[in-house]
Amino acid sequence: MSNEQNTEEKKHSVYNVMWSILNFLNSPQEQKSRSAYLAAIRNSMGKNLEDSADVWPILFPFIPKEFLNVGTLSYEERALLVALQLYAVGQQGLNKVSNNEKNVSFGCALQRVRDANSASLDRRFNTMLTATTFDEFVYHLRQIFRLAKSKDNFSVNFLKLADDLFIHQIGGNKKVCLRWAKDYYRPFRDEEENDRS
Repeated sequence: MSNEQNTEEKKHSVYNVMWSILNFLNSPQEQKSRSAYLAAIRNSMGKNLEDSADVWPILFPFIPKEFLNVGTLSYEERALLVALQLYAVGQQGLNKVSNNEKNVSFGCALQRVRDANSASLDRRFNTMLTATTFDEFVYHLRQIFRLAKSKDNFSVNFLKLADDLFIHQIGGNKKVCLRWAKDYYRPFRDEEENDRS
Protein backbone atom coordinates (compact mmCIF):
# COMPACT_ATOMS: atom_id res chain seq x y z
CA MET A 1 0.00 0.00 0.00
CA SER A 2 1.42 3.43 -0.93
CA ASN A 3 1.93 6.22 1.61
CA GLU A 4 -0.69 8.29 -0.21
CA GLN A 5 -3.30 5.54 0.20
CA ASN A 6 -2.35 5.11 3.86
CA THR A 7 -2.76 8.85 4.55
CA GLU A 8 -6.07 8.89 2.66
CA GLU A 9 -7.37 5.95 4.72
CA LYS A 10 -6.35 7.64 7.98
CA LYS A 11 -8.06 10.87 6.90
CA HIS A 12 -11.27 9.04 6.11
CA SER A 13 -10.95 6.94 9.23
CA VAL A 14 -10.98 10.04 11.44
CA TYR A 15 -14.22 11.00 9.71
CA ASN A 16 -15.61 7.48 10.16
CA VAL A 17 -14.56 7.21 13.81
CA MET A 18 -16.28 10.52 14.55
CA TRP A 19 -19.40 9.19 12.82
CA SER A 20 -19.29 6.06 15.02
CA ILE A 21 -18.97 8.11 18.22
CA LEU A 22 -21.85 10.43 17.31
CA ASN A 23 -23.94 7.47 16.23
CA PHE A 24 -23.30 5.86 19.63
CA LEU A 25 -24.16 9.08 21.54
CA ASN A 26 -27.41 9.49 19.60
CA SER A 27 -28.51 5.86 19.64
CA PRO A 28 -31.83 5.11 21.36
CA GLN A 29 -30.21 2.72 23.86
CA GLU A 30 -27.85 5.48 25.08
CA GLN A 31 -30.49 8.18 25.62
CA LYS A 32 -30.50 7.69 29.41
CA SER A 33 -26.73 8.14 29.61
CA ARG A 34 -26.41 10.80 26.88
CA SER A 35 -26.58 13.85 29.18
CA ALA A 36 -23.94 12.38 31.50
CA TYR A 37 -21.68 11.53 28.55
CA LEU A 38 -21.99 15.03 27.10
CA ALA A 39 -21.31 16.63 30.51
CA ALA A 40 -18.19 14.47 30.93
CA ILE A 41 -16.96 15.50 27.47
CA ARG A 42 -17.56 19.21 28.22
CA ASN A 43 -15.75 18.85 31.55
CA SER A 44 -12.69 17.46 29.76
CA MET A 45 -12.04 20.78 28.02
CA GLY A 46 -8.83 22.39 29.19
CA LYS A 47 -7.67 19.21 30.92
CA ASN A 48 -5.17 16.59 29.89
CA LEU A 49 -6.87 13.44 28.68
CA GLU A 50 -5.14 11.43 31.42
CA ASP A 51 -7.06 13.61 33.92
CA SER A 52 -10.40 13.02 32.18
CA ALA A 53 -11.22 9.40 32.97
CA ASP A 54 -14.95 9.98 32.38
CA VAL A 55 -14.26 10.50 28.67
CA TRP A 56 -12.26 7.29 28.17
CA PRO A 57 -15.27 4.93 27.86
CA ILE A 58 -16.81 7.27 25.27
CA LEU A 59 -13.72 7.85 23.15
CA PHE A 60 -11.39 4.84 23.31
CA PRO A 61 -13.77 2.02 22.28
CA PHE A 62 -14.11 3.67 18.86
CA ILE A 63 -10.50 4.59 18.14
CA PRO A 64 -8.63 2.05 16.02
CA LYS A 65 -5.53 0.57 17.63
CA GLU A 66 -3.24 2.22 15.07
CA PHE A 67 -4.52 5.68 16.10
CA LEU A 68 -3.60 5.20 19.77
CA ASN A 69 -0.37 6.78 20.93
CA VAL A 70 1.69 5.98 24.03
CA GLY A 71 2.31 8.88 26.39
CA THR A 72 0.74 11.66 24.33
CA LEU A 73 -2.34 12.02 22.17
CA SER A 74 -1.95 11.12 18.52
CA TYR A 75 -3.10 13.59 15.86
CA GLU A 76 -6.19 11.45 15.33
CA GLU A 77 -7.03 11.33 19.04
CA ARG A 78 -6.62 15.10 19.41
CA ALA A 79 -8.77 15.83 16.36
CA LEU A 80 -11.53 13.53 17.58
CA LEU A 81 -11.43 14.84 21.15
CA VAL A 82 -11.62 18.51 20.12
CA ALA A 83 -14.46 17.88 17.65
CA LEU A 84 -16.28 15.81 20.27
CA GLN A 85 -15.87 18.55 22.89
CA LEU A 86 -17.34 21.12 20.50
CA TYR A 87 -20.21 18.76 19.74
CA ALA A 88 -20.91 18.44 23.49
CA VAL A 89 -20.86 22.23 23.91
CA GLY A 90 -23.21 22.49 20.94
CA GLN A 91 -25.72 20.19 22.64
CA GLN A 92 -25.92 22.29 25.80
CA GLY A 93 -28.72 24.76 26.47
CA LEU A 94 -31.67 25.79 24.34
CA ASN A 95 -29.72 26.69 21.18
CA LYS A 96 -28.52 23.25 20.13
CA VAL A 97 -26.08 22.98 17.23
CA SER A 98 -27.17 20.31 14.80
CA ASN A 99 -24.79 18.06 12.90
CA ASN A 100 -24.94 19.32 9.33
CA GLU A 101 -25.01 16.32 7.01
CA LYS A 102 -23.81 18.40 4.04
CA ASN A 103 -20.10 18.26 3.26
CA VAL A 104 -19.37 21.85 4.29
CA SER A 105 -16.42 23.33 6.13
CA PHE A 106 -16.51 25.09 9.48
CA GLY A 107 -15.94 28.35 7.59
CA CYS A 108 -19.17 27.76 5.68
CA ALA A 109 -21.03 27.03 8.93
CA LEU A 110 -19.82 30.35 10.35
CA GLN A 111 -20.67 32.20 7.12
CA ARG A 112 -24.33 31.26 7.61
CA VAL A 113 -24.48 33.14 10.93
CA ARG A 114 -22.43 36.11 9.76
CA ASP A 115 -24.31 39.38 9.32
CA ALA A 116 -23.65 43.13 9.01
CA ASN A 117 -22.86 43.33 12.74
CA SER A 118 -20.28 40.56 12.69
CA ALA A 119 -17.12 42.60 13.29
CA SER A 120 -16.47 40.63 16.48
CA LEU A 121 -16.98 37.33 14.68
CA ASP A 122 -14.70 38.45 11.82
CA ARG A 123 -11.97 39.51 14.26
CA ARG A 124 -12.10 36.22 16.18
CA PHE A 125 -12.18 34.23 12.95
CA ASN A 126 -9.05 35.97 11.64
CA THR A 127 -7.29 35.49 14.97
CA MET A 128 -8.09 31.77 14.87
CA LEU A 129 -6.79 31.37 11.32
CA THR A 130 -3.50 33.10 12.11
CA ALA A 131 -2.77 31.01 15.22
CA THR A 132 0.79 29.69 15.22
CA THR A 133 0.18 26.47 17.16
CA PHE A 134 -2.59 23.89 17.14
CA ASP A 135 -3.36 24.55 20.83
CA GLU A 136 -3.78 28.27 20.10
CA PHE A 137 -5.94 27.44 17.07
CA VAL A 138 -8.18 25.20 19.23
CA TYR A 139 -8.44 27.86 21.95
CA HIS A 140 -9.79 30.39 19.42
CA LEU A 141 -11.95 27.73 17.71
CA ARG A 142 -13.72 27.05 21.02
CA GLN A 143 -14.33 30.77 21.59
CA ILE A 144 -15.73 31.36 18.13
CA PHE A 145 -17.86 28.21 18.36
CA ARG A 146 -19.50 29.50 21.55
CA LEU A 147 -20.11 32.90 19.96
CA ALA A 148 -21.68 31.35 16.83
CA LYS A 149 -23.76 28.94 18.93
CA SER A 150 -25.74 31.87 20.32
CA LYS A 151 -27.01 32.69 16.83
CA ASP A 152 -29.78 31.01 14.85
CA ASN A 153 -29.04 28.68 11.91
CA PHE A 154 -25.65 27.54 13.18
CA SER A 155 -25.06 23.93 12.19
CA VAL A 156 -21.73 22.17 11.89
CA ASN A 157 -20.56 19.09 10.06
CA PHE A 158 -18.71 17.62 13.05
CA LEU A 159 -17.39 14.72 10.95
CA LYS A 160 -15.74 17.12 8.50
CA LEU A 161 -14.53 19.25 11.41
CA ALA A 162 -12.74 16.26 12.97
CA ASP A 163 -11.21 15.49 9.58
CA ASP A 164 -10.03 19.10 9.14
CA LEU A 165 -8.54 19.15 12.64
CA PHE A 166 -6.55 16.03 11.78
CA ILE A 167 -5.34 17.54 8.47
CA HIS A 168 -4.44 20.79 10.28
CA GLN A 169 -2.04 18.90 12.55
CA ILE A 170 -0.25 16.89 9.86
CA GLY A 171 0.97 19.91 7.90
CA GLY A 172 -2.28 20.91 6.20
CA ASN A 173 -3.01 23.88 8.47
CA LYS A 174 -2.64 26.46 5.68
CA LYS A 175 -4.85 24.40 3.36
CA VAL A 176 -7.59 24.06 6.01
CA CYS A 177 -7.43 27.74 7.00
CA LEU A 178 -7.54 28.93 3.38
CA ARG A 179 -10.58 26.72 2.64
CA TRP A 180 -12.36 27.96 5.77
CA ALA A 181 -11.54 31.61 4.88
CA LYS A 182 -12.86 31.23 1.33
CA ASP A 183 -16.07 29.68 2.62
CA TYR A 184 -16.47 32.29 5.35
CA TYR A 185 -15.93 35.42 3.25
CA ARG A 186 -17.70 34.37 0.04
CA PRO A 187 -21.24 35.67 -0.41
CA PHE A 188 -23.89 33.17 0.68
CA ARG A 189 -24.43 30.38 -1.84
CA ASP A 190 -26.94 27.59 -1.72
CA GLU A 191 -25.89 24.35 -0.01
CA GLU A 192 -25.80 22.38 -3.24
CA GLU A 193 -23.12 24.68 -4.63
CA ASN A 194 -21.20 24.52 -1.30
CA ASP A 195 -21.13 20.73 -1.53
CA ARG A 196 -19.21 20.92 -4.81
CA SER A 197 -16.47 23.22 -3.43
